[in-house]
Amino acid sequence: MPSRIQSLDKRFTLSESEWRFRQACDQIVMLNKRLGDVQKRYKAAKRTNNRSFRYNLRLKLAVIEGARNMYYEYAYAKADKVAELRRELFDESVEIVSGSDSEYSTDSE
Repeated sequence: MPSRIQSLDKRFTLSESEWRFRQACDQIVMLNKRLGDVQKRYKAAKRTNNRSFRYNLRLKLAVIEGARNMYYEYAYAKADKVAELRRELFDESVEIVSGSDSEYSTDSE
């Protein structure tokens, strides 16, 4: 009986971890879109040599990138937990792939 309770507890933890992982991924997508929008505004301000807007937009870019990076770390931790629980419960082999995000890297062109 205790092993059945542990199995149910692990299944609940798996379900919760998968949900939190999906939520974190949704936030990353939203932050990537926001980052792209702010980068467009920054490039436009740079083209017109509008320094006051550039400074504020650089600050926004730094904050958005920082938040996105924290979500990446959180999502990676949740993915690792999901993979571990899937291995324990279902003997599945789950590979965690970490992709690069070069499309949204900030460059100071």
